[in-house]
Amino acid sequence: MVSPFRRRRSKPREPHTIRHSIALTLSTLIAVILVAATVITFHLGVIIDGLLFAPSSIVTDEQKSAIQTKATDLSHQIESEGAVLLRNEDNTLPLSADIKKVNVFGWASTAWMAGGSGSGTVSDWTGNADGIIEALNQAGIKTNAKLTSMYKDFQDGREYTATLRSLPEQSARLYEPSIDDKNYYSDTLLADAEAYSDTAFVVIGRLGGESNDMPRQQYKRTTKGGDIVVDDTRTSLDLSTEEELLLTYVGEHYDHVVVILNTGNVMTLGQLETIPGIDACLHAGLTGTSAASAIPDLLWGKTNPSGRTVDTWAYSLDTAASWANSGLEGVGSYTNADGLYPIGVSNGNLGVEATYDQVSYVDYAEGIYVGYKWYETADAEGYWKDVASEHGNGYEGVVQYPFGYGLSYTSFDWEVVQAPSGSFNGDDTLSMIVKVTNTGDMAGKDVVELYYGAPYTPGGIEKSAVNLAALAKTDELRPGQSQEVTLRFDARDMASYDCYDANGNGFAGYELDPGDYTLTLRHNAHTLDDAAGATVTMSLDFGVQYTEDSVSGNTVGNKFTGSSAVDGVSVDGADSGQDIAYTTRADFKGTFSKNNVPERTLGDNAKKLNLYEPEAADIASADGSSDTIVTGAKNGLKLEEN
Repeated sequence: MVSPFRRRRSKPREPHTIRHSIALTLSTLIAVILVAATVITFHLGVIIDGLLFAPSSIVTDEQKSAIQTKATDLSHQIESEGAVLLRNEDNTLPLSADIKKVNVFGWASTAWMAGGSGSGTVSDWTGNADGIIEALNQAGIKTNAKLTSMYKDFQDGREYTATLRSLPEQSARLYEPSIDDKNYYSDTLLADAEAYSDTAFVVIGRLGGESNDMPRQQYKRTTKGGDIVVDDTRTSLDLSTEEELLLTYVGEHYDHVVVILNTGNVMTLGQLETIPGIDACLHAGLTGTSAASAIPDLLWGKTNPSGRTVDTWAYSLDTAASWANSGLEGVGSYTNADGLYPIGVSNGNLGVEATYDQVSYVDYAEGIYVGYKWYETADAEGYWKDVASEHGNGYEGVVQYPFGYGLSYTSFDWEVVQAPSGSFNGDDTLSMIVKVTNTGDMAGKDVVELYYGAPYTPGGIEKSAVNLAALAKTDELRPGQSQEVTLRFDARDMASYDCYDANGNGFAGYELDPGDYTLTLRHNAHTLDDAAGATVTMSLDFGVQYTEDSVSGNTVGNKFTGSSAVDGVSVDGADSGQDIAYTTRADFKGTFSKNNVPERTLGDNAKKLNLYEPEAADIASADGSSDTIVTGAKNGLKLEEN
C-alpha cells in the first residue's frame, strides 16, 4: 500500500560501504551454522562495528580498505567451509597439482551468480563479481578461452537478473546450446578442447529469488537470439535436455568430470548417478562478489570440503508433502472477492504494468512435514516402502542427498565420551561429548550432528520422527589427530506446540509428552553412526507444559488458531467452512496432498478484515497538504496485546 503521507526530501548521501562489504557474505551466510561460529562472529562483528554504526563521512579510506579486506576474507572462509561435496567417485577430487589447464563447459560458467534476487541480492554482481573463470585464472589454472568465447557469443549474460522486476518465466530462463548443434560446438572446437585438457568442469546455474516461484516448466533459449522454447516435461529445477546431453558428452570424452552447482536452490540431480563418467559434484552455492576464489582451493585439495546440505535433495520434487500447494500451480483464488484488496491494485514486481486480478490463498496442508522432517518421518512410517526406481528401493529411491549430508577427502571416527542416560526433567540441559579422530590421510574438519526423536501417538500431537537438536564442527584435524566436541541443548527444545490439545490433557501450548526420547548421533538426517553409545534412550516420567516464554516470561497462548485467534480468524481455516485437509503422520497415505484446491469461498469473518480502500493510496489530501510523520510518539496504539 502506498503511504498517505508525503516524505520530506532528504539530502542525497553517498552509498554506504556496508552494503557492498556485507554483500560479500550474504549469499552463503546459511553455511555459518556449520562454520567455526566464534571465528565467524568475531570477524563479522568487526565488519559491522566498523561500518554499520559509523556514518560514511567519518570512515576513512584506510578503514574502508581494511574492513573490505576482512569482509573478503570472511566470505572466502564461509565458501570454503560451506561448499558441499555431493559426489566424488573413485576419489577424483582433489585434483592433481599436475592439472594446470581445464575446459569449463556450460553457459552458466560465463554468467556466474554471486547472489539471488530480492532481499538475497548482491550489489552489482552482474558486472563486478568474480566468477568461476576468474577464480580459476587467479589461482593459476588456465581455462579454454575458445569455449568461454563461444558461450558469450551465444548469449552475453542473463536478460533478467532481478526476480522483483520480471516474470517467473523470465528470471528462471535457461540458456544452453545443444552439444549436437555444430553452429556452436563445431568439430574443431570440440577436438581442440580434448587436446587442451582431459579435465572438464560443467557449470550448472539457476537464478531464484523473492517474489517469483521457480516454474514447473522450463523456459529456455537454445539458439543465439532464438525464440524461447518451453519444455513442459521438466521443471526449472531439473536438468534441461541440453544440460543432460552436455553431461553425457563430457562423461564419454574426458577422464575427469566435475559438476559445479552455482545455485541457491535445491535441484533434482539423479542423472549425475545414471550418466556414465560423471565423477564429482561440488555445490558451490552463491559466492558473493569475491568468494568464488575459494573454489579452486576446494577442487585441488588446499581446502578440504566440510559443508553440509541444509535441505533434503530428492530425486523428484513431487515427493515433497508441499508439492501440490507450491509454486504458481499451488495458488488458489477466492471466488467471492470482487472489490477486495488487492484486486485492481498495481503489481510492481513484474517489470511490466500489471494489476492484481484475484485474492489468493495457499493451503499449507503439509503442516510440520517440511524438508527432512517430511522425508525422514515418511520413511519411519513406511511411506516409501513400495518405491522402486533406477536409483534404489524405498527411501534410497526417493532421496539423493539427505539434510546434513556432505563428503570429505578424509575419514573420521567417532567415540562417545559422555552421554546422558536414565530420565530427565523439563528444565534440564542435555549434552553429549564426542571424540572425533581423523582416520584418513588428509587434514580436514568434520561435523557431528545430534538428533532426537520424541514419543508419538497416532492422532496425538504431530511430531517429526527425526529432529536436529545440536551440531558441532571440529577444528581442522591432521591425520591421526583427535578433538572432543560437546553437543548441548535444552530439554525444552524438544517441546512440540499443541494448539489443538491433541493429546487431550487440557493444555494448548508448548509441551513435552511423557515417554521415551531417543538421541542419535548421525552423519546426516538419515545415516546413524555405529559407535557404541551413539543411540541413547531417555525417559520423561511426567508431561511438561511450558506456560511462559523462557526469555520474556510472557504467558504463551494461542494467537492464530481457534476461538482465541487474533482478529477472530483462525489461520488454519478451521472456521472457514472449507474443510481443509492437513497431512497427518497417523495416515500419510490418505492425507498426502495430490492436488491443490483451485477455488475457495472467503469467509465473512475474513472479508470484513480486508480494509483496503483505493483512496488510502492517495498520498495527498484534497487540499494538497499532508500530515507530518512523527516517530517515537506514544499514542496508545497497539497491534496486539499479549
